[in-house]
Amino acid sequence: MENWSKEFEKYLNRTSFSIKIGDRVLGRIVEILDDYTFIDIGFKKEALLPTLEIKKKDGSFLFNKGDEIEVLVIGRVPSEDTFLLSFSKLREQKLWENLKNAFEKSYPIEVTPISIVKGGYIVEFEGTLKGFLPFSQSYFKERPKDPEKLLNQSCKVYVLKVENHNFVVSRRRVLEEEYKNRKKELIEKIKRGEIINGEVKKLVKGGFLVDIEGIFTGYLPFNEIAWQKIEDPGSYLKTGDKIKAKVIFFDEIRERIKLSIKATLPDPWEKVAQKYKEGQRIRGKVTKVFPFGAFVELEPGIEGLIPASEVSWRKKVKIRDILEEGDIVEAVIIDIRPSEKKLALSLKKLEPSPWEKFIQTYKVGDIISGKIKSVIDYGIFVEIEEGIEGFVHISNISWDRIENLKEIYKEGQNVEAKILEIDSHKKRIALSFKHLRENPWEKVVYKYKEGDIVEGVIKKVLSNGFLISVEPEISAFMPFKEINSDEKNFKNIKDLKEGDKIKGKIIILEPQKRRMVLSYSKYLKDLERKELEAYKLQAPKKHLLTLGEIILNQLKRPS
Repeated sequence: MENWSKEFEKYLNRTSFSIKIGDRVLGRIVEILDDYTFIDIGFKKEALLPTLEIKKKDGSFLFNKGDEIEVLVIGRVPSEDTFLLSFSKLREQKLWENLKNAFEKSYPIEVTPISIVKGGYIVEFEGTLKGFLPFSQSYFKERPKDPEKLLNQSCKVYVLKVENHNFVVSRRRVLEEEYKNRKKELIEKIKRGEIINGEVKKLVKGGFLVDIEGIFTGYLPFNEIAWQKIEDPGSYLKTGDKIKAKVIFFDEIRERIKLSIKATLPDPWEKVAQKYKEGQRIRGKVTKVFPFGAFVELEPGIEGLIPASEVSWRKKVKIRDILEEGDIVEAVIIDIRPSEKKLALSLKKLEPSPWEKFIQTYKVGDIISGKIKSVIDYGIFVEIEEGIEGFVHISNISWDRIENLKEIYKEGQNVEAKILEIDSHKKRIALSFKHLRENPWEKVVYKYKEGDIVEGVIKKVLSNGFLISVEPEISAFMPFKEINSDEKNFKNIKDLKEGDKIKGKIIILEPQKRRMVLSYSKYLKDLERKELEAYKLQAPKKHLLTLGEIILNQLKRPS
């Protein structure tokens, strides 16, 4: 018995000396306490492993009591006469070995970028080892606009360098290999004529650029989007839209691709001519509404367009005030062209035309009442009825000259006018304000003649003279050249303003042209002559005034 005890002690001592710091040993968990976990590694006393090393973040344990565990001997605990173990350091050793092996044998590993530093990313391998991923090695072809998108995303990389517990990785090579494989598969798919997936990148002249699985950029012409014509392709397809299409042209060397969406669909227009006729009433669902019109689905794949002009007889009606997507509407086919895949519809032709009603009610010469719709430089638009407008040209506003219509007439003002013309073909109505009254110029020839002196009110001061109102709707013109050339007299006359009264002599009178020209200087000469003659008669023996004195006295008198 004594010999057996000595032999067992000798065995234990030998086991103790056979384990050294840096060894990897296999043990069994005997007890798990708060600070340390006791591991039986074949030594006379259980070795100690910090419990924290086998604890997960959520507080649970990686191992349980009785489990086998491989650990690294990192030191001795003299006070306990046992060894200190580490599970995490052994794991680090193995991870470094894995990294070196991946580097030497050139196979990819997975890392997670966890932060951005100068020149690249800090990456984490297996949640433990930290390395570096340069920006230049993080992408292939296009540099990412937002480098932060890669953070916390697991990605495959190749190890470029392992040295002094540091490692550098590259994602570019993995991406390039994936790109080549996907490109090869895509080319085979195109050659087989299969439908491919794409994403609209950009609207360009005549079509769209489409990204094809991140490999090629294809061109989708407007006329290959659908069997029906798309009036506004930019609204029909937008950047980011996902599409399915067929390749109808492929230059493998130059990598040029033309796509077609409609080639993936049967042509629904082949039987349209047999089913629909002009003038036919149809019912359909409004699929899209644009400012230029609304698309109505008659049946799957067959759409007609209600142009904005065919929505209502009323003008300036917003389509969305009448039609909304999803509405079921009735319309009349007004044009059908199966070969061109066009079908035009009308909503307003379901009702009688306001124009037809108008020409049945009114004729040339009738007096109408209306409201001014708009005033422009050369005339006035008058709304007679809803959807019916007439136009008063500036020449038919007044018998008199009008300089600025907007100073006299305002939108919304109620007016009366006479119908001068009804153009049924062009649907135009010519109106007149002035023909509601007699032409005052027709009486001018009986009231005035050249040489008469008239008095009027200055309506407007023009750059070359005065516009003078002689009587309602009768205006005359007094050029500045017809004002006395005497400098003082000329200055006084030019100081006159709108609203001041002034007299003048008619030197031109052309009623047929509605033209009357006045002269202040000739009026003044006549006045001087008459006053001189009167003076001679009244005081023949007195001192005679000079012509200059008479003019001076005249200027001092109020007009």
